[in-house]
Amino acid sequence: MKSRDTLLKLYKFRVDEAKTRLHGFEQMRADMTRKIVELEGHLSEESRRATENEIGRFAYPSFAKSIRERKDKLNASVLEVERSIAEARIALHEAFQDLKKLELAEESRQRRESEHLAHVERTDADERSIQRYIRAQAGERR
Repeated sequence: MKSRDTLLKLYKFRVDEAKTRLHGFEQMRADMTRKIVELEGHLSEESRRATENEIGRFAYPSFAKSIRERKDKLNASVLEVERSIAEARIALHEAFQDLKKLELAEESRQRRESEHLAHVERTDADERSIQRYIRAQAGERR
């Protein structure tokens, strides 16, 4: 019994760990996406400022290039995290399937055990009834 409980706890832990890992990757993706949006906002703000003065027009192209490079790196990182998310979802699905198999097997085992106990009780009750009947018949014959 203890080994089954331990195994069940292990499978539940694996499911929880897979959920946590997936959630972490999703948070990373959301954070990177937010940073990309912020960089786009900075780029448009600097573009507006660059048109206001002469120095800004000269500095803007190098600034825009560095922002675009950061954005490209973030987009590449987002793609990598999305691959990790896909893998984490597969791992979560597999862990959940393993847990369900174990739970169904345990339910089936418990059902078989309770059916067996019910059969034993019925057999005992039938045996007692037969014994009472035999005693009653023996008592009537005397």
